[in-house]
Amino acid sequence: MSPETPPIVGDQSAETLKRELAEAKEQHTTFAETLKVISSSPMDPRGVFAAIATSAARLCDAYDAAIHRVDGNLLHLVAHHGPIPGPSTLPLTAGFVIGRAVLDQRTVHVCDAQTAADQFPEESDRAKAIGFRTILAVPLIRAGKAIGVISLRRQEGRAFADRQIELLKTFAKRS
Repeated sequence: MSPETPPIVGDQSAETLKRELAEAKEQHTTFAETLKVISSSPMDPRGVFAAIATSAARLCDAYDAAIHRVDGNLLHLVAHHGPIPGPSTLPLTAGFVIGRAVLDQRTVHVCDAQTAADQFPEESDRAKAIGFRTILAVPLIRAGKAIGVISLRRQEGRAFADRQIELLKTFAKRS
């Protein structure tokens, strides 16, 4: 064994490697399935967005995934997967996490939206009303302009892992 290769110590490290390998295989399979949907239905963007929302929710261990498109001062829902309800249209404001992601053209991650009224007053009210806590939003950027947003929500206050955030960014680039 070379000095820069750390030894695997105990069954826990081997189990960790097995779990990570299984996760990587699932990600690869899901991406392949999603890309197949995209290539087979280029004229059906709603079907493509629905496949992306479903895959993102599953791979990122989220209860809910949504994709919104920008239309003037509104965000229109184009795909949704999961049990958390939401309106079909929201105003494009910085008081909503997805609005802030679009307006600032950056990823926004809030671990407890219900207690974030100082930063996201509308989101905090909505989170309390419909029962979610964690939200992650990544803007969809084309030609330097935000054209939409993909978001994930969880009912409990549990942050998304860095690898899940990067995975959602990958989905956003492909949307």
